[in-house]
Amino acid sequence: MPETRPADAVDTADYRVIHHCLRIAPHRLVAALMDFEPGDHPRARALERYWRGYAGEVLAHHTVEDEIFFPRLVERVPVVADQLATVDAEHHRLDELMAATGAAMTRLGTSAQRQDADDAAACLRELADLMDRHLDFEDTDLVPLFSRHFTAMEYSQMERAAKSSLSLSQAAFTVPFVMYWAPPHEAAGMLAGAPLAMRLLYRATRRGHARLTALALGRAASAPEVVR
Repeated sequence: MPETRPADAVDTADYRVIHHCLRIAPHRLVAALMDFEPGDHPRARALERYWRGYAGEVLAHHTVEDEIFFPRLVERVPVVADQLATVDAEHHRLDELMAATGAAMTRLGTSAQRQDADDAAACLRELADLMDRHLDFEDTDLVPLFSRHFTAMEYSQMERAAKSSLSLSQAAFTVPFVMYWAPPHEAAGMLAGAPLAMRLLYRATRRGHARLTALALGRAASAPEVVR
């Protein structure tokens, strides 16, 4: 029998799914860059475009954490402030790695050369490793606190604020990106509970995003079946 949740229980599943997607992409990008054939300009441009979308989502996610979720958490659980000092330092290091990766990806998009692909892959390896450790810490030590210290209504208000802060141009990448990498049962639940505007955006962008992912990542684009 499936487990039922109390009506006032906080559901952080979407938060964890987004973390899951943020973990996967840099590892897949490394694999794609190692498989890159010099001179393949269409794929080089697709890799740069995919990276820009991913980097935008990381920035958007960190912004809503820093401006919406974490300040509310510190208000409710003041001792969390000490843990957030580590999170802030990791966000800063991730920003540095993303800037270095972005520069290498920009060069690759223009040159389609092996050296630029190798430079981007080297930055992304470090970024992927740090992202894994960073999100493991958040999932273990921070995300559960929202379930313990907030009501479902309070948490839903934070989620709505986070979603409304996402620009339309970034949402056009983020929505199909999350649906692409989310485990199928999680993707189905997210789609069913999403606002109509988000469902329509997904339907408008899913095929183009799938084509971009296939071109950019090549063999590394394998994913669970995409929810239709």
